[in-house]
Amino acid sequence: MIGTLPGAFIENVLKRHNKPFLYFKKEGRWQSVSWKAVGETVKLLALGFVALGIKKGDRISAVSETRPEMAYVCLAVATSGAIFAPIYHTNSPSQCAHVLKDSGARIVYAEDEAQLEKLKVAWKECPALERIIVHKLSTPQNDHRIMSLEEVFTLGKRECEKNSETSYYNRIKGINPKDISAIIYTSGTTGSPKGVIDTNEGIVKNIKLLEKWFPVSERSIGISALPMAHALELRNGHWYHVYCGFPQIYAQSIKTIYEDIREMGPTFFFIPPRFYEKVYYEIMTNISAAAPYKNRIYNWCVKTGTEFQDQKNCDGTRLDLRLRISNAIGHLILFRSVRRMLGGKMEWASSGGAPIQPKILEFFRACGLGIYEGYGLTEAPGLIALNRPGAWKIGTVGKPSEGLELKFGEEGEILIKGWAMSQGYWNNPEGTAELYHNGLLHTGDIGRLDEEGFLHITGRKKELIITSTGKNISPANIATLLKTSLYISEAVVFGEGKTYLTALVTLDEENTTTYARDRKILFTDFPSLTRHPEISALIDSEIQARNQQLSRIEQIKKFAILENQFSLDREELTPTMKVRRKVIEDRYRELIATMYEQKNNASSMGREGMTT
Repeated sequence: MIGTLPGAFIENVLKRHNKPFLYFKKEGRWQSVSWKAVGETVKLLALGFVALGIKKGDRISAVSETRPEMAYVCLAVATSGAIFAPIYHTNSPSQCAHVLKDSGARIVYAEDEAQLEKLKVAWKECPALERIIVHKLSTPQNDHRIMSLEEVFTLGKRECEKNSETSYYNRIKGINPKDISAIIYTSGTTGSPKGVIDTNEGIVKNIKLLEKWFPVSERSIGISALPMAHALELRNGHWYHVYCGFPQIYAQSIKTIYEDIREMGPTFFFIPPRFYEKVYYEIMTNISAAAPYKNRIYNWCVKTGTEFQDQKNCDGTRLDLRLRISNAIGHLILFRSVRRMLGGKMEWASSGGAPIQPKILEFFRACGLGIYEGYGLTEAPGLIALNRPGAWKIGTVGKPSEGLELKFGEEGEILIKGWAMSQGYWNNPEGTAELYHNGLLHTGDIGRLDEEGFLHITGRKKELIITSTGKNISPANIATLLKTSLYISEAVVFGEGKTYLTALVTLDEENTTTYARDRKILFTDFPSLTRHPEISALIDSEIQARNQQLSRIEQIKKFAILENQFSLDREELTPTMKVRRKVIEDRYRELIATMYEQKNNASSMGREGMTT
């Protein structure tokens, strides 16, 4: 097997030639680009970088959503011997400046002129930055350092004419497995983003492991929806497809992913839980709205499907004829419709980046669709654990990957040792030393292994709440439970040093609005609806129902409903859509304090919640 990512790309260009490399939608129609065409595009772009003075080990950055050109830029960076340092397209100018300055990027690619304007603001803080390359320039720039992508291709053609094609392939041959491939910046949940060093070797080992668990065939088709600044997309989306040689669908955007999957039918995908939750709740809403007899039929289908999958997964057990017939009926009534919602060709899928509700996985499993939850870190180029065929337990993140040693430190922190460890943080020896204390990667996550060897994630070490009685509580687990409500979109739990827990919640606009209209609740806009007493009573009952699944000390005693969703623009969410607890706590400090005033009983459970 090829030991480097650029080497695998060139081998697949030669081997697959006219087969599709990717699919993208243009003017309402899906189009394909061949491996041969992409190989030529990448070569010219890489030689264009060489003409601009790029040498092996230099850093090139990029600010863009998911789009085919981002794949070309990433591959051109790799084949030129440079190091890729992607930036989230949602980053502010100061956040862009941090990545550019820390990585020492000499060139940055911008997907459009809106990103260009952000980079112009950031430029003054980035002494190493020499060029900004924009996908297309509609207006002339009075700065020769700002170029269009077409101008870089022109430079590449000139280099090619100077017999530089040989030097291009020599550069690729000179890339070693241990060479750095990318610097992936953390989302910055608890501070400034840190650049994690990915090598060719680490990513290739991860791909080989994935290929062992989920063999790739000629019918395999993946899909890209997340930006390449997201570690999951770059490692398990982009490079998995390039290395293994299957085609990749490029979603129009993360907002159209549902539509794109239904139209194109990928055979597998790596997508965060929000996507599966959206599909599940759409199905549940439709089932709830159906006539009572249909509702009973759908529930029977799910029950039958679960029994069928349970027996199917018992080794050596012959499938019961009754169950096979019942499952076939369930397929006709419900399961095939669910499969069509996911494109109709799905063989498997993976969920990661945040916890997913077990009931969602159980529902799709009953429909014959395997969605395997896994566990990884930006700091680890390899998957630490993943459920897979033959080793699947819903409610866990799977068994640890082969060749990894797991230990548990103070408070149950997961520590790992083995091939999945990165080389640490770029330009940050102190952070690296803290990450790899005593030769073990300190994940910051709390977990345990059960008697069958499956890994359970129970919280974040830095986010543990210690109550006034000294009880350690994971707020993330409680928030995940609260979000199983159809009406709660996000929840943040508090209680550090207190005698009881409280929560700030945001509401699912679609489901809450439907609830209000069905009950003829009058409101002018969604913020006014969040303040309505009947909605407070609804959320009260939803939280009380979930309190029954928690120990007494873990139960939410008071809550407040926020009028607006948490926002990237207000820096309440990271680029990977994780809640920044510290920002939320600081912003709503006074509101949180009112929930701990002894004289205030208005927000106690069983009474009306607070809104703001």
